[in-house]
Amino acid sequence: MEQPDAPVIRVIFQPMNRVVTVPSGTSLLSAIVLAGLTIESICGGKGTCGKCRVILNSGSCTDAPDTVTGCRLTRKEREAGYHLACQVTVLSDAEFTIPVESRIDSPQILVTKPAVAGTVEPMVMQYLVELFPIEGLPVASQSVRFAGYSGLRPRMTDEQYHALLDPDTPQTALLSTLHSPPKVLAFLPAENPVRLYGVAIDLGTTTVVGCLARLDTGEILATASTLNRQITYGEELLTRIGYAASPAGLATLQKSAAAAINDVIATLALNAGVEPTAIFALTIAGNTVMNHLLCGLDPHYLELADAEVSRVPLIRTAQGLGLLANPAAEVYCLPNVSRFVGGDAIGDMITAGMQESDDLSLMVDLGTNGEIVLGDRHWSASVSCASGPAFEGAGIRAGMRAMKGAIDHVEGDPTTGKIRWTTIGAAPPRGICGSGIVDLAVALVETGALDFAGKFDSTSPRVRAGPDGAEYLLVRDDESGTGREIVITQQDIDYLMDSKAAACGAIAVLLKRYKHTVGDVRHLYLAGAFGAYTNIEKAVRFGILPWFPAATVHMIGNGSLSGAYACLVSEKSRAAAESMARHMVYIDLMTDTAFAEEYAAALYIPGRPDLFPSK
Repeated sequence: MEQPDAPVIRVIFQPMNRVVTVPSGTSLLSAIVLAGLTIESICGGKGTCGKCRVILNSGSCTDAPDTVTGCRLTRKEREAGYHLACQVTVLSDAEFTIPVESRIDSPQILVTKPAVAGTVEPMVMQYLVELFPIEGLPVASQSVRFAGYSGLRPRMTDEQYHALLDPDTPQTALLSTLHSPPKVLAFLPAENPVRLYGVAIDLGTTTVVGCLARLDTGEILATASTLNRQITYGEELLTRIGYAASPAGLATLQKSAAAAINDVIATLALNAGVEPTAIFALTIAGNTVMNHLLCGLDPHYLELADAEVSRVPLIRTAQGLGLLANPAAEVYCLPNVSRFVGGDAIGDMITAGMQESDDLSLMVDLGTNGEIVLGDRHWSASVSCASGPAFEGAGIRAGMRAMKGAIDHVEGDPTTGKIRWTTIGAAPPRGICGSGIVDLAVALVETGALDFAGKFDSTSPRVRAGPDGAEYLLVRDDESGTGREIVITQQDIDYLMDSKAAACGAIAVLLKRYKHTVGDVRHLYLAGAFGAYTNIEKAVRFGILPWFPAATVHMIGNGSLSGAYACLVSEKSRAAAESMARHMVYIDLMTDTAFAEEYAAALYIPGRPDLFPSK
């Protein structure tokens, strides 16, 4: 017998007053996504991170067994109506409040406007079409030429060729230089010339940043950013790979990435007064997993150590990916190198100019995934490490994104043992973000609350016993913006120590493999939010980065976006990107025997003496 459809119910989310209708029995997290809201969900719906807290105001729902969420919600919170959205099934009309600690509110996203290119060689060129009759043949056999073009004969389809044969309608041809010979993308009426635009995108695991530029001059007209809509399905790359295991999950993540990019493009077009249909070229700098998910490619094999990854750039159409641009526009994804070193790292290298320097340089980008490259214009070698999430506030009980109310700077007084903090927007503290976590770790060491092995001193005034072991009381409940204490647990410190050891150990592996010391490095390029917002001196004192006494430190900001822009308007940059990807050595730390030794040595503050010669 055919089962009746589930009744449709209304779910209201406060304080946004957002209403969505869903079938009874729908996951609350799914309803939140359908309502267009984004909340914290680091674990991707497994119920283990405890970040997607909501409060049931009215209605009925069921929870997953306590074995899943019992350790994430206290009895007092349950009595107050708290639930984890990913573990709730809504059964009737209901109203929920999304509390302040679960909301993603005005995140601090690094948006760096790239330097305008000097020489412009864009992905798409426009040429006037000239038709010449071929003597002795009918009109339908006219010769086609492109005024001012020299090079290999461009490719076009039979359909495109026959569309040109009306001599009364002068046209211009748009040629894509991504192909050899060039490919005809479209024909436009010559009497109404269209200015061509391109968009460069940094497709990050957490954020999406873009800029819009004129293709003829390279002039940047607007920049914009948003959160990657995939974050609701998991913060870490492996979580998303797991979510993409089914065709439906992969399709969901592809559409989420495209929707986030479209949010950025819509803002860019509006701010620049440009019609999206005039966008004929897009470049994407994303890590290997993001490139796979955007292009709808199964990323499951990337979980395997030493997985063979194609280093050929992925090229798609805007229409095929569902992007807001001219349907014929081509999308160029900067090439991947390995399973966790992708086009974003290549973009960083282009921005740093490592491919043009004789000096030994180190590029470090500690985002959600850490990517590190050592080399010069003759050679380069890379590693990736799972260090970034801790430095972005993920995996820490009180961790949060860099947004209003996040503790972003901490200072400790060694004499009094007291710790002072500031928050983004000078708002009451809701948690602590990446830059604040690094500051706090150093402050805890300076005030004696933390020893060189990363263990709390039980005699320190603010160290106490908590439900999960020792913890440090950072903010009292009457000081916080959530009405709850903000504490740092020993588990948090252990996770931070693990992350810092992974980063420092990865750098040590590269130096050891190529027989270099910290004194040989002449340039240290720091990319992304870690480089822009973290106090680098404290990062060295804690042991995230070694001390490079002879190196000049360069903060290159959003190097991935700048590299994507360079590839949008420069054929030379695209050639450099592909050359670097082809020739770069990748060391998989999962199979490298030296990494275990270097990691163990880095599990102390700051770390191995030869990596910190003056510390």
